[in-house]
Amino acid sequence: YERLGSRSLLINKGLLNFMPSMTLWWFLLSVCNMAAPPSLNLLGEISLLNSIVSWSWLTMISLSFLSFFSAAYTLYLYAYSQHGKIFSGVYSFSGGNIREYFLLFLHWFPLNLLILKSEVCLFWI
Repeated sequence: YERLGSRSLLINKGLLNFMPSMTLWWFLLSVCNMAAPPSLNLLGEISLLNSIVSWSWLTMISLSFLSFFSAAYTLYLYAYSQHGKIFSGVYSFSGGNIREYFLLFLHWFPLNLLILKSEVCLFWI
């Protein structure tokens, strides 16, 4: 939004060509949203599915489908926003500020730090 002045995906398409360094951070945050292995969301979804099994099989199946479609949509959103033809109004390469990288790191790091702490706690139990 700060670069292009719009939140429209049609205008923000093709950011891989415009800001390649930010694409890595967008991917890491998307992976955390999909509950992939390095994030705390994976532990939460596994715990949720285990607790739902004893309550209702129908609810567990619907929750599994919901998790799958949520991950598929996140992957689609990443692919749509990062790949494709860039908007013709943007011509230059932009690397990003250190403030932006630090802000993204502070959003991503606690998700992965907490999963390491929970694995250590489960190991000692």
